[in-house]
Amino acid sequence: MNPTQAPRHPSFQDYQDISWTNSAYRSLLSAVVATSAIAAPLAVMQTITAWRLGYLLPMAFAAALEGVYSTLQLGRPRWRDRRGLAFRLGEIALWLVLARAAVWAFATGWPGLVELARWLRDPILFFDGQFVVTGVLFLLAWGLSIGLTGDFLDLALRPDEVAAHDSHEWGDSRSQLRVYYPVSRGAIVNRLAARWIWGGLLVVFCAAVSRVEISTSPRFTQIGLSQLGLPREILAALLCYFVAGLLLMSQARLAVLRSQWYNGDLQVPPTLLRRWPLNSLLTVLLVVAIAALLPIGSTGWLATALETVLAFLMRVAYLVLTVLTFLFTLLLYPLSFLFRQPGAQAPPPPPRMEIPTQQQAVSRLPDWLGGALLWVVLVLIGGYFLLNYLSAHGLLSGRWREWLQQLRFWWRARWAGLRAHAHTAAVTLRKRLQSARLTRLEVLGGRHIRLSALAPAERIRYFYLRAIGRAADRGLTRPPHKTPLEFIPDLVSEWPEADVDVKALTDAFVAARYDRRPIVADEARDVQGVFRRVMAALRGKADLTADGRKADRTPRVEKAL
Repeated sequence: MNPTQAPRHPSFQDYQDISWTNSAYRSLLSAVVATSAIAAPLAVMQTITAWRLGYLLPMAFAAALEGVYSTLQLGRPRWRDRRGLAFRLGEIALWLVLARAAVWAFATGWPGLVELARWLRDPILFFDGQFVVTGVLFLLAWGLSIGLTGDFLDLALRPDEVAAHDSHEWGDSRSQLRVYYPVSRGAIVNRLAARWIWGGLLVVFCAAVSRVEISTSPRFTQIGLSQLGLPREILAALLCYFVAGLLLMSQARLAVLRSQWYNGDLQVPPTLLRRWPLNSLLTVLLVVAIAALLPIGSTGWLATALETVLAFLMRVAYLVLTVLTFLFTLLLYPLSFLFRQPGAQAPPPPPRMEIPTQQQAVSRLPDWLGGALLWVVLVLIGGYFLLNYLSAHGLLSGRWREWLQQLRFWWRARWAGLRAHAHTAAVTLRKRLQSARLTRLEVLGGRHIRLSALAPAERIRYFYLRAIGRAADRGLTRPPHKTPLEFIPDLVSEWPEADVDVKALTDAFVAARYDRRPIVADEARDVQGVFRRVMAALRGKADLTADGRKADRTPRVEKAL
């Protein structure tokens, strides 16, 4: 007897339905359906405009293939950290940039300096009609391919189904992954069919619009078909869209049957799964061949009936639109009497246009500054999402990655330097403002200043500066090389009776000038009493007048103190 084989630990590869998700056949069909969906709108645009749009279909097919590839990659476990809005926005930014470059390269030509200057002043001119149409069609093909691929990823076998089916090979386990949760694949197929049908309605509608001709006459407007023969581009779009869509629906049906066989533990021959795409392709081609034999043309009775029905429907729609416009006009007409003012007067004359002076004209900002700021913001945001997308795909490895890291470090260093310079400039400006305010107090001398309007710290500064100014008037000026504390001995030697008050006033000034703690109103009130005693001591040695009396040179603000 052979020894019993020990149960092995499964890897994540055992839980993935790789054989289904890596099918190039379904990826190609999804890209063909997405590209065919925009072929009919493209043909309509070519009939009503003179744009050169021959480049659009190949690039739309490339956008659809990229959407299929990115969706398949995001469905893998190792790409779990890259699933998010930033990744998809990077894809959108990439295809918008390619759409703009394609319009310049194949249609309008590359812009010059005149166009660049015009876009700076008016950024909306950058988004011309051809670029908007090209970008919308690119994103439409890309979005449809993403939706189709996501539906087929949901139709694949789930990890819980694989674990529940193969648990006997791996041994018993209490993992919740071994519990099978039924998947409603019928709802997923219905969602896929709804997406395909709505896209088909768009293709059919564009095919019908391309054949509508509107002719006007003095008596009535005639709407009908210009001809029944469709252009080859639209015929190819219709054929490719519906054939590829039917093949995708057959693949969706295969996914439902495959899951039922797998969960029911039914053995299915591998040849059945391999021959399913070929058999479905032959069946659809047989249906197409039979449909091609139908008498669709200007000589068949079906063509005449179709022309009559379409012309009748278009006339009915035109009549309904005319009636609704007439009724809406009748509804709004009585409202004009409610807003009409009695005795309508002549409108006031327009305001006089003021011509700015030369100084005002120079001080105005340039007209291109707003557009330049907008473009800088758009480039930064789009560049961030684009770099995130390229980094997720691993396209920025090697030298590109090193260069981006060096650029990132360089920007961080420049940003830190700018912040340091801004902080230094702010500190310098704050000191200059404080010095200018102090100088203003020195220049004014405080003779006509209201003390109640000053802050407590500024009030103390005023008291000291006013006392120093009175001492200078008495012949004792503080030298520039001496600090307030070094000037105390000079004041005490001249007025020894006020030595305590002079020291107290100087200490209060130093605290208000250089200390960071807030000064309260009570401290300023106490310093005001010291200031009065110092000023009284200074007035004690005032000069005498001619009649022997002391000259009263006390300013008005000192009398009020």
